[in-house]
Amino acid sequence: MYKSASVKVFSGIVDRNMDNFRPLKAHLEGAGIQILLKTWVCMIFFTTTLVYIATLASILVLHLLFDFSFFLFMYLVTLIPILLASIAFFIFYIYPIQKAKSIQNEIDNNLPFALAHMNAIASSGIPPEHMFDMLTDFEEYGHISNNAKMIVRNIKTFGMSSTRAIDAVASKTPSQSFKQILTGISATIEKGGNLVDYINDMSEKALFEYSIKREKYLKTLSTYADIYTALLVAAPLMMLAILGVMGIIGGEILGLGINDLVLIITWLVLPSLNASFLAFIHMTYPGI
Repeated sequence: MYKSASVKVFSGIVDRNMDNFRPLKAHLEGAGIQILLKTWVCMIFFTTTLVYIATLASILVLHLLFDFSFFLFMYLVTLIPILLASIAFFIFYIYPIQKAKSIQNEIDNNLPFALAHMNAIASSGIPPEHMFDMLTDFEEYGHISNNAKMIVRNIKTFGMSSTRAIDAVASKTPSQSFKQILTGISATIEKGGNLVDYINDMSEKALFEYSIKREKYLKTLSTYADIYTALLVAAPLMMLAILGVMGIIGGEILGLGINDLVLIITWLVLPSLNASFLAFIHMTYPGI
């Protein structure tokens, strides 16, 4: 119902602007979201519009109840609906990107251990299709196990050859490292190469890259902590202290009273900045 309403209202606008949203298609596929690109973009516009209207109506109702000052009301009615609508647009746009990135991080983090397991299985001389079949029993590998299930399904249900089944899954995974390994396995099988040696080499390489990435992220996290302390702890405290002194003297800033400005900073600006920082940390977290 929601999807059909979105398409009905915004289909024409989306058709004229579809080129701007083409990059989302790969992320929707990588995230496993079974929605057409046009439908998703229509949902973005529809949700953004609903958020704007709902926020505007809420501010008008609050104004009737609490009788805001003229300048505060104008700031709220002008900025808040646009801000929340922009946040809604951003969340819907970034969601498939973030989900695909999350899947990619999970695959990359589990890859060294899954490859070590695959190497042990391949060393026993088991055919590749059985190697992936055995990998499906280990749910701790997350989406690697899911991709292994897809490979097995392609072989057993759709009758694909091992190489075609592997290539089909490789084309849809958001992890470039896993994609490279799957295509390498497919090429090794097709050309009759030594699969055990290939998987062993990839396992050692993946484990080395995992260690480097872990060390690099710990250093980056220390830098983020310093930035947070300076911008979102020390700076707001100094600003509120200055505003407290100005409140004793009196005056206005940009048409707002000192008390109104303190209220906006305390209940709107600081929570928004902290939420944004937490979202940034979550988005950059590699899951190690």
